Amino acid sequence: MRHAFFTWVLSLGMAALCACSSAPAKKDDVKAPVLTAADSALIKKAVEAKAEKPKVEVDLEAAHEFFFLAKSMEMRGNQREADFFWKQAYKADPTSRYLGFGVAERLVAAGEDSLALVEAKKASQLKGKRTAAQYALLARLYVKTGEADSCRKYFVMGLDSSHYQDMALLYDYSLFLEAVRDENELVRIYDLLLPKVNYISTLFQRQLSLLLDLGRDSAVVELFGKAHEATGDKQMLLQKVRGLMAMKRFKEAAAIVDTLTSAKPEDEEMTIMVLPSMTGDSAYAFARKKYFEDGVKTPAVLCFIGQYEYDVDMRDSAKVHLLASVDKLQGQPKYANRAFLGLVNIFASEQNYAQAIKYAEKSDSVSNGDTRMLLASVYALADKYDKAFPLLDSLMKFWESWKPLPGVVDSANLVQLKNEAQIKYLQVLDIYSRALIGEALDLEKNPRADSVKKAKAIDNRTRAQAMLDKFFAKDSSYSRVRLSIAMNLERLKRYDESFRHFEVLLKMPEFSPHEMASTLNYYGYSLIELNRTPAEVEKGYKLVLDALAMEKDGESRDAYLDSKAWGLYRMGRYDEAYQAMQLIDHSKMSRDDVFWEHMGAIQEALGLKKDARKSYKKLLKLNPKHPAALKFFGKKK
Repeated sequence: MRHAFFTWVLSLGMAALCACSSAPAKKDDVKAPVLTAADSALIKKAVEAKAEKPKVEVDLEAAHEFFFLAKSMEMRGNQREADFFWKQAYKADPTSRYLGFGVAERLVAAGEDSLALVEAKKASQLKGKRTAAQYALLARLYVKTGEADSCRKYFVMGLDSSHYQDMALLYDYSLFLEAVRDENELVRIYDLLLPKVNYISTLFQRQLSLLLDLGRDSAVVELFGKAHEATGDKQMLLQKVRGLMAMKRFKEAAAIVDTLTSAKPEDEEMTIMVLPSMTGDSAYAFARKKYFEDGVKTPAVLCFIGQYEYDVDMRDSAKVHLLASVDKLQGQPKYANRAFLGLVNIFASEQNYAQAIKYAEKSDSVSNGDTRMLLASVYALADKYDKAFPLLDSLMKFWESWKPLPGVVDSANLVQLKNEAQIKYLQVLDIYSRALIGEALDLEKNPRADSVKKAKAIDNRTRAQAMLDKFFAKDSSYSRVRLSIAMNLERLKRYDESFRHFEVLLKMPEFSPHEMASTLNYYGYSLIELNRTPAEVEKGYKLVLDALAMEKDGESRDAYLDSKAWGLYRMGRYDEAYQAMQLIDHSKMSRDDVFWEHMGAIQEALGLKKDARKSYKKLLKLNPKHPAALKFFGKKK
């Protein structure tokens, strides 16, 4: 009725226009036609009506029948017939979004991606339930056509629709992100995907690599933590603790380690790892708690406990714990070597050189030669110079001629490598010179040493002095090396050179009280013994008194009292000298020929001939060729 009315109105209008056009126009009578609002609305409706698409014919009954036939064919495995019925069902109801996407899926399965995309696009415009699978299909089809923006749009829509629970869609989206190199978004998707695949190794490593490349250290640490929570893999927890330690998040690392209660290798490594971040006492208490209370009862933790006890001079306890750990550290050379070194120091301090050598040799066997200088030192301490010197010769030759490998010449580490080589060379000079001096001392103390051996002692000291001079030329800051030089020069009778070094040593602040007392006594006694002038003797005497004041009750007290008595003797104060000698524990000096030489001389000076005779007899037993004793008894040398 609306259309007929509109046509009739137009006809009337046209007729009127035609009629008016044949009459002469008058300017005053001509007016433009005016459309009312009602006319405009009517015209609009007419245009919209003409633009309407023809109604789509829908046969729901046929669509249902074809759909059920399609499902039946699929159940029977007749995919070709099933695809045909899917298409027929969609033809019967082309308004069905579900059927449209169903047809598109089957076109994809048949390899007809282009047609599938056309059908999926058409279906996406239809009404109906929107599903993650539909968005996923569109996303995957756009991947194949290379339309990145559309891919991303439908992947995101699909994942939002599935609340990011569709694992296959997450994985496909991750592949797309890999292709477009969107690393930040890829990290986010992997973070969602990894828990669903139980942190599978390949995906885990890819996420780890991404985070490292992006410099997201905290995220790396959290990744290992999440992986451990999901899988229970202690290696993941170990990596987390390593990361925390590298980032100096020590308290967090220690808090994790504090929860460990087993003796697995990872528990051991984590416990040892956090200990250096604590203060000494705290680390010791923590290690004891982990070992004795929390069940991290492993040899490496026990070794750490023993090491700490050695450092704080709990020698007996340290020895027990290091010995208990050392035999169980097979296969753990790093920790085993720590135990070996601790035991070397303990047994060497006890002068149990057989055991010290045993563990020094074990250390050398597991350290690839890194502790060979220590082994040479222990051989020298044990007077096994025939073993010490060949080792030191080879070490000297190696470090004297050391050069960096050709590939390292232009490296940024070249300076560091040269410095390390220099330090090694100086260490060899130090140890070798001390070994030579040690052998010289043994020869000098030997009362039965012939001229050949005496000459060898002098030769050793001369060689040692050359090595010490090389050391000193390269680094004169080591007070202990200067002390070795001063003492060795004194034995070589190069007194003035020796005393100049001693004067410098007395002004060095880095000596401990014990070391300073020993230096004062050595210098003082040398001045007294040399007896060149009364002023030097008096100076030496005062230095000895300073040494005694610094170490009144130490192990060296008796030696310092002997030096004091000898100073008094040189100054002619014999009574005081004898009183000082009486303060010495004679039982400790029974094997000391210098003590009996001094005692005999003081007694003789006091006119105590009988007592002097006894003292000189004891001296002769120790040293049958001692000139002072031979002179007392009127014998020739």
